[in-house]
Amino acid sequence: MPELDSQSPLGASHKPETKILDDRGFVAANGSRLVRNGSTYHVSGANYWQAMNLGMADGPSSNRPRVLRDLETLASYGINMVRIMAASEGSQFGTAPDRTYPVLMDSPGIYDEAVFKGLDWILAQLPRYNMTATVTLENYWTWSGGIPQYVSWATDTEIPYPSQWDPLNQIFEGGDYDTFLAYANRFYADESIYHVVQGWYKAHVRTVLERVNTVTGIRYKDDPAIMAWELMNEPQIIDNVDDDAGERLLFRWIDDSAKYIRSIDTHHLVTTGAESKNGARWFDVMHRSEHITLASCHFWPLNWGYYNSTDPTNASVDYSITKMRDFVRSNSAWAQELGLPVVLFEYGMMRDNWGEFSGDRAYSPDAPVSHRNRFYRAVMDCVREFSTSTGRGAMAGSAFWAYSGLGRPPKTPTTALTWTGDPPHEPPGWNSVYDKDVETLDIIRLNSHTSI
Repeated sequence: MPELDSQSPLGASHKPETKILDDRGFVAANGSRLVRNGSTYHVSGANYWQAMNLGMADGPSSNRPRVLRDLETLASYGINMVRIMAASEGSQFGTAPDRTYPVLMDSPGIYDEAVFKGLDWILAQLPRYNMTATVTLENYWTWSGGIPQYVSWATDTEIPYPSQWDPLNQIFEGGDYDTFLAYANRFYADESIYHVVQGWYKAHVRTVLERVNTVTGIRYKDDPAIMAWELMNEPQIIDNVDDDAGERLLFRWIDDSAKYIRSIDTHHLVTTGAESKNGARWFDVMHRSEHITLASCHFWPLNWGYYNSTDPTNASVDYSITKMRDFVRSNSAWAQELGLPVVLFEYGMMRDNWGEFSGDRAYSPDAPVSHRNRFYRAVMDCVREFSTSTGRGAMAGSAFWAYSGLGRPPKTPTTALTWTGDPPHEPPGWNSVYDKDVETLDIIRLNSHTSI
């Protein structure tokens, strides 16, 4: 990952101050603050991507009693926002590895109503727990199908999967990462299919936004239980072409997609889903559209090479904390330049991975979380430090990845989905926070009850 530049060059694309969009129970942006019903709305969030499938009335993924218990627990620890998926796609080549099933969209425009009703149900529950949802409309990664599946549909080719978790052999296996990125990026960079895949994407967006919830009778676009629409989970930069061309192509897709959402729905915030890990210039590309009203960032110390999970000392986790502070400070400054609030929509760390819990034992719910708790506490402090209320930034909250709640990893290798907080391309239990992780949840509770 390139070193982050704390001196933002974004002045040329500074947006006028974002004004309140709506005051009828919707979360809105007012400059670099989020507000709801006239008061500052600080996001204390959890990623609960599996909610749509768990919320189904029946079927292999259905578990409504678990969802209600999970939401009750999250609410008791001050969580006021869950980030959930409203997209998953099937393959024309049959059941694909390491993907979620059943899917919402079997093929372009063909939906499984039972899965959609699962999404209806989860949205209907949120007001009972004083929660909102950030609803993710697509995924860059293959664990839900994602934009690689759109490319596969358009070209009738098989996806070149990157390295993924083999649940039977308990190891990561798979193909070349750069080959996968080049394939997935065709979604917004391949002119021969762009209008086809973007047409499918927009049709999906309209289907979701215009849907009438079968439980509440409210159209999604009119539902204040939804905090924001997210264009895509983690859109990646296009760096296999000339930089200017890559920036132009990615901005075109973000601007067109966000504008389309705002043409249908003027109530809700629109965010990108970006990790914002590639420095100031790419942050600008992903957020300067006038139709983007909330900035996004993610921080992953293990994935980005900062954290050594097998080091029992604090050296590695403290280095990760230093990098996290630089990252949050920079993203906060860049968002402030654009007049946007920004949320750290993902951060996570695995359980302790040494001694008795070396190797795969780190995925056990019994593994300690000393480093995770140290890291989480630092994240909370940093987000607070660079919040709007301190005058030092534009941070409007954070959401940990991810809540497993009552879900637990399988005790023996299996290909069956267990619906922990870890998607099926990763080891079950890798970054999951369980209902029994009281010390971790208490750290989050302290943050949610702190005036920001």
